[in-house]
Amino acid sequence: MKFLKGLGTFFCSFLLFLSLSVFSVAFLLHSTLLNPDFVASQVDKIDISSLARDIAEKQINEQLPEEGQFLKDVTFDVINNQEPRIKKQLDSVIYTGYDFLLGKNKQLEITISMVELKANLKDSLWQTSQKYLQQKLAGLSEAEIKQYLQDIAGQVPRENLPPELARLPESQLNTYIDQYLRKFGGQELLQNLPADINKLIEDQLKLYFDQYYNELADQIHDKYTIDESSVPSDVMEHLLLARKYIGYFQTGFYALIVFMMFMVAFIFLINRNIRDTTRALGIDFILFGALDLVGVLIAKNINPVNFIPDIPASLESWLTGLYKDIFSIVQVFSIAVLVIGVVLLVISFIFKPRSAEE
Repeated sequence: MKFLKGLGTFFCSFLLFLSLSVFSVAFLLHSTLLNPDFVASQVDKIDISSLARDIAEKQINEQLPEEGQFLKDVTFDVINNQEPRIKKQLDSVIYTGYDFLLGKNKQLEITISMVELKANLKDSLWQTSQKYLQQKLAGLSEAEIKQYLQDIAGQVPRENLPPELARLPESQLNTYIDQYLRKFGGQELLQNLPADINKLIEDQLKLYFDQYYNELADQIHDKYTIDESSVPSDVMEHLLLARKYIGYFQTGFYALIVFMMFMVAFIFLINRNIRDTTRALGIDFILFGALDLVGVLIAKNINPVNFIPDIPASLESWLTGLYKDIFSIVQVFSIAVLVIGVVLLVISFIFKPRSAEE
């Protein structure tokens, strides 16, 4: 009888150990890849502006003409200024997408609002354009500054100028534009610019800018909607398949918890006393927790960046942090199991059966 009890306890303990091994992987997936809070927090840590610059420098820098460098730099500055709003939209996309994948919403419908972005884009473009000119002029000599600004002034079409400016001699007009651009670019003026001329040039510059911005803003909708009608059919098939398997996984995850509870109950029913039950469970939990913890500590010392070729520099620290965050979850889990095992083992030694007390 004692042999059968020992065999039954060993068998249930072995199944419990295997279940814990599977559950640790399932718990990791449930806490990371299938957890929108975790995904959103990791996306929030990405330096989007630096990542965009790294990708652009590698992919399009050599193909971009010299005159396009201005637009590239302005674009990067705009992304940098708008990064909090971009991440806010990404959070909304992540949570709405996960509601569909996790079965909380039956239909896929992700709405990305661009109203706030468009409202702030104009000011951001103006500020970054001024910042670009300031940075451009700061690295030039006086002769280079003069030539650079003259080139800009010479490109201003006279037919689009207000009459007060168009009737000025070309040399005087170019001088006025030169002085205004010096002021706009944070440079010291070589001569005072008349207030009325300054106002005319500023109004004209803002008019050009408003026309450019309105053309750009017209191409940006107030909102973009991603639903089943806008997603390609093959992509939608994969999303539906992923949702199906995630549902299976979620069911299996909770079924595994119930199965482990049954194993604990069976161990108790086989032994019919707290001391032997807690001792068997304690040994099982300590063994698993210790082995799992050792594996985690070894894995945490590995740098994942070494195994990924051509990774952008802006993603290196993020990827290392992501790797550590993932294994920190596993580490907490293994420590918790180990502590529970120690507590159960201690209880098994200090607990006295009723027959012994009598």
